[in-house]
This record gives sequence, C-alpha cells and structure tokens, in this order.
Amino acid sequence: MALLLLGAGILFYGLGRLPLIGPDEPRYAEVAREMFASGDWITPRLGGIHWFEKPALTYWLVAGGFTLFGVSEWAARFFVALSAGASALLLCFFGRRVRSVMFGYLSAAVLLSSGIWLGFGRGATFDTPLAMTMTLSLLAFYLWDREQREGGTTNFWWYVCCAGLGLAVLAKGLAGIVLPGGVIGLYLLLARRLLNLLKRPALLIIGAVIFLAIAATWYGPMFARHGREFWNEFFLAHHFQRYLTNKYQHPQPVYFFVAIALMGCVPWTFHLIAAAQQAVRRWRDFMAREIAEPDRMRLFVWLWALLPVVFFSFSGSKLPGYILPVFPAIALLVGDELERVWTEGATRRFRWMSTLNGLLLVVIAVVVWLQGSTEMGASNVQARIASAVVMAVAAVYLALVWSRREKAAILILPFGVLAIVLAASHLLFAGLGRQESMRELSQLALQKAAPGERLVFYINTEQSLNFYAPELPLRDEKAAMLTLMTTNEIAALLKKRQLPSLLVIALRRWSGALSDDERLSVEALGEQPRANRHQGGLDNLVLMRVRLRTGD
Repeated sequence: MALLLLGAGILFYGLGRLPLIGPDEPRYAEVAREMFASGDWITPRLGGIHWFEKPALTYWLVAGGFTLFGVSEWAARFFVALSAGASALLLCFFGRRVRSVMFGYLSAAVLLSSGIWLGFGRGATFDTPLAMTMTLSLLAFYLWDREQREGGTTNFWWYVCCAGLGLAVLAKGLAGIVLPGGVIGLYLLLARRLLNLLKRPALLIIGAVIFLAIAATWYGPMFARHGREFWNEFFLAHHFQRYLTNKYQHPQPVYFFVAIALMGCVPWTFHLIAAAQQAVRRWRDFMAREIAEPDRMRLFVWLWALLPVVFFSFSGSKLPGYILPVFPAIALLVGDELERVWTEGATRRFRWMSTLNGLLLVVIAVVVWLQGSTEMGASNVQARIASAVVMAVAAVYLALVWSRREKAAILILPFGVLAIVLAASHLLFAGLGRQESMRELSQLALQKAAPGERLVFYINTEQSLNFYAPELPLRDEKAAMLTLMTTNEIAALLKKRQLPSLLVIALRRWSGALSDDERLSVEALGEQPRANRHQGGLDNLVLMRVRLRTGD
C-alpha cells in the first residue's frame, strides 16, 4: 500500500497542471490526437502530414487517454505515467521473488523517487514506455533463466520475455531489441549459459514467433501502406543516421550519459557509486568461480545498467532520455545496497554516502532559491518556499542518518521526494509552464487569426504550437513548422503566395527587424512573458500580424 501511495503521488499528483513542454511532448501528443480524431491508429501524422519518426506504442497510449478522458494534458500523460508506475511494480515483484519483500519494496521506491524517472514518467514521451517494456522483458528473462538453473521445466517467463521484446520494438524501434538482446546475450556468454539456450531451437522459434506477432501489429500495416517511404524515414533517417551522425543536432561529449546516470538517480547517487565500488571488488570473483545466485543477479543487472550507456555514448546524437531504460537496473543496484543495510546494519561508509546524498538535496535547494524566479518563472516567495521544502527534506534525512536511525532515513527519503513534487506542483508549475510552453500565445493566435490566415516563426521555433494550435502553422514536406530567417524570406512568402497577411511569432529581441523593414507593415497582437527577467523581456515571445505595404 505504501508503494501504491508513493507512486500515485509522485507520478499523478498535478499531472495536468503543467502544459505540454519541450520540443517532444506537444508533437507526440498532437500525433496521438490526430490518430484519435481520424480513427486511423496506424499511420502517424503531424498537421495532416506523415510523421514517421517513432513507432506507435506511445501514440496508442496517449490516444487511449484521449479516448477515455477527452483531450487534455492530463489525459495525454496518464498511460505513460501508468507505465512508469508499472515498472516500479515489476521491480517490487521481481525483488520479492528472487530475494525478499524489503528488497523489492526498496528497489521500487528508489526508482519512483529518482529525479529523472519521475520527470520522464510525468511526460508524454517515448522513453518511459520503452523503459517499462525493456524492464518487463529483462526481468522475465532472468526469472526464466533462474528457474531453468533450478531444474524447472516451465517456459512461461521466456514467453513473457519475448512478448516484452515485441512491445519494446513497438515502443521505440530497433533499440527495443538491440539493447535488451545485447544484455541477455552478454549475460549468457559471461555466465557460460549461451550454449544451453542455443541447443533449444524450438524454444527460440516459439519466442521469435511471439516477438514478430506483436511487432507486426504495427510494422506490418506500415510496410504494406507506405513501403519505401517508411523504410527511408523511420529506419534510415531516425535509426541509422540518428545514431551515426549529428543530423538531428544533439551533440554531447562521450561521457554525457555517465553524468546523466549519476545525476538522474538523485537523491540516491552516492549509493550507486557505492554499489559500483562493490562491483569492481567482486569482478575477479565473477570470472574465477561458479557464480553464487546474489552475484549472478548483480552481474545481470550491471550489464543492464552499463550496456545502454556504453552503446549510446558513441552515438552522434545524445539526449538524456536515451538511457532511461537503465534506471530500473540502477534502482535494483541501489536497492541491493539499502537492503544490505537493512539486514546487516549500517557502516560508516554508508553514513558518509547518505550524507553526500543529503548534501546534493541541499545544493538543489540553493539552486531553487537563487534561480527559481529567473529560470523557472516563479515569484521570489514561491521559489523560496519551494527551496525551504527541499531543505527541510534534506535536514530531516541527514538528522536521521547521523542519529543512527538509518532504516527510518531510508524509508522516509522517497516520501520526502513526494513532498517536493507536491510543493513544486503548487509553487513552480504555473511559472514553469509559461517559461517552457507557448500555450497562452498559441491560444491567443487562434483567437486573433483571420479566416484562412496562417503562421510562421521568425528565427526561433517553439513546438508548443503543434498541440495547442496545430492548424495555424505553415509546414514543410516533413511536417516541420516553417521558420524563416530573414525579413526578405517573409516578404517573398507573402508575395509568392499572394497572402493578405501572415501571423509571425518571434522573440522580442528579433521582432524589431520586422518593424524596421520598409516593405512590411507590422501589427503587434500579443506577448508571452518569459522568466529570464535579467534579459529585460528580450526573451518574451511576440505575436505579430505582418502585411506587405501597398505597392510592394
């Protein structure tokens, strides 16, 4: 019950208070909305144009939310948040089955309260469903392998593993088979069990049939309908070119994902470091003797945590969500450390690692105090109250650790994270929504638009318009909203298409160039403030109506 309350609060409280933010949420939610509105749940479209960037599972989850609850931010995020919670329940079940109730609970609580997990779990993006389906497939594989080693004859968990792989490919394409397949293959090789599986061709064939039958529910109709267009856009562009090149403009250093793995599991970061230190000490034992069951599980989970990090570290495109599937593994590793304290007692090293985790929370509190009003859109009072909540959680946690009530500290920290989420939803989400979403200006553009009038961006692009006013923007052949870089391009577009007027959105810092162009008549229609007050409003978004002057 405690785990259900924790998950419900962290993942669902205030789920609809924040507008759809970032470049991805509005686009994915709009593709799902068009699926829901059209009744075509196979072909993804954005603004009515084919959009073959991602497979269908997350679109189906979001569209399912719209079907049940109507079109809203809450509905868009509901089933994605549910998949984040389901991953925690899978960890809880797995931990109880392989070791103890406490190991399962602690691992699940660590996952729910890890910063990156609750962040992505509350957003309508593809990474959480991929992480959930990978978690299902990998945990099921380990349970199957464990039963086989103990003399079991049932193949139920093998079939669940293969079904999970099929769902993972529906969640995010080839990553759904490459990553878990790599973990499973490397584990079988290191554990000297690869031949045992290869000697069972019937089992492999049945598993392949299950995998292909699930994956084919979407890939089959897509190839039948769109053939080469689907292959070129989905596989060549958004798989191979995304990995091998910087075509999509997301370069990062090779150590980027190591940093994401460490900071993404705040407030448990230093317990992960402690687990890594233990693993290094055990590595020679892994290779030198028959592996004991606890160490066998640790080997499997470490492979799960490390292989995606290594794989994506060499990608030409890097985004934090790429390695979200490693965080259930990280939660199991941290849960292993915490359960050892629960059963054997705390060590001095554990207290120091816990102290460093608490100090990380103190740093976060200071950042919110100093930057909450300028970077998050909150008032000074709101930022300082939110900072005080984080500081209070850190203080209680550190007090428990250093009064040697380590078990109480372990149990209370996830609920401290819940308190931070509750405070943020009331104090920070409104300002953060204005800072990171163009919902208000999109709604204003819809009100101000004349019949048939369209919209373009000048220099910058904001993706919120995809969901909040998808019918307004002009788009290119790839469904991207049209962004013009010079006033000459705007004047040429008006003249070429013989448009009486055009809506334009730009940052205020760039809008003066439009007014200064003698060929253009500019009417200011509205403005959406941004939180960067030290910029003097230059980062505010401005909505304008632009016409060619008579004679031009």
